[in-house]
Parts: sequence; C-alpha cells; structure tokens
Amino acid sequence: MKIVVSVEDAGVIDEVVEYSPTFIEIRLDRMGGDLLEQVQSIREKTDIPLIATLRSREEGGRFVGDADLWVRIVGPIARYVDFVDVEARYRDHAPLIKSQGVQILASLHTSEMPSLPELGKIEEMLRSYGDIPKIVVKPRTLDDLFDLITFTHRAQKPICTSIMGSEFRYARAILPLFGSEFTFCHAGTPTAEGQYHIREMQQIADLLK
Repeated sequence: MKIVVSVEDAGVIDEVVEYSPTFIEIRLDRMGGDLLEQVQSIREKTDIPLIATLRSREEGGRFVGDADLWVRIVGPIARYVDFVDVEARYRDHAPLIKSQGVQILASLHTSEMPSLPELGKIEEMLRSYGDIPKIVVKPRTLDDLFDLITFTHRAQKPICTSIMGSEFRYARAILPLFGSEFTFCHAGTPTAEGQYHIREMQQIADLLK
C-alpha cells in the first residue's frame, strides 16, 4: 500500500518524514507565504517523493484563480517535486508541467457518484494528459461503493481512486486492495474530511498484509 501524507505546513516535515510515507503531498492551496521557498525547503529536508497540489475550490480545495494563475504558481515549483496534481480544468498546461521532468497525477474530484460507464469516460479523459488518473467521488450507498471498487479492480493500471466525506471512510483503506495506486492520509491536520492519520493507516496496512 502506497501511503501519501498530505501536508499544509512546511514546518511539520521533520515529523512527517519520521513516519516514512511513500509520498508527501504538498497542499499549496492551503499554505500561505512564499510557496516556492517552502517547497524548496521541503525538498532540501527529504528524498521522499513529493506531489505538488494546488486544489481548486470547485474540487474541494481553496484555490480560486484561473488556469493562467495556476500555472504561474505551479510552474516554478514543478522542478522541485516528483508529481504535479493537474485537475482536468488545468490540463492545457500539462505539457509545460511534464516538460520539466515530472509525472502528472491527472485528477478529478466530484461530490457526485458517476456510473460505471461515466467512470470509464473520466478515466480515459484523465489518461489522455496524465500519467496516473486520480478519481475521487462521493458514494451515497453501498451499491455505489461496490461500483467504485469494481471500477478500480477492472481499470487499467496505474490508477488512483478514493472517496469524499466520512461516511465510507474505510474505503480509503480498502481501495488499494483492489488496485488503487495511493491512499491519502494526514499527520496531524486533515486536508480532507475522512482522512486517517498515517499512523492509523500504517497499522491498517500491516493488519491487511
């Protein structure tokens, strides 16, 4: 199980590194100050692969700018990370980001529950510009969750799937068993509702082995 810790404060990196996550996600949209300087500081402190994410408000984050502002912020940062999360709304800038030698986590977050055919179309669209599609949805019923698990199991790999909200939070631990590339958690301050602490997720992963 590849565990990603989402952080919103460069000051906690030393603590996060002690947990030895597979990846660290830097939530740029939840940080203040000089973002480039903070990412450089994080890079200097660890060799753990980094994911830079500037999540839009429409998809559950705090960034409210347009695509041009997004790339002006993320562009200079890309050279210091290993992955950049690129929402579909910013995909026109994917070639520029990728030209800097990073991989693209092509993401779509929705508070709806797409059907299986719709999930397939979303995957195809995300894969058209990214290396790994990340699809986050909000199941309303167990049947919805079963559909997400089925999609994850059958989808081309690599792929990342997850859920919004806390009702089915256990899906965050289950989906990797069916092929989801990453599971996202926190190390003190959740960046999304329902996230587990990395200590909890590591315990779950050990029990499920």
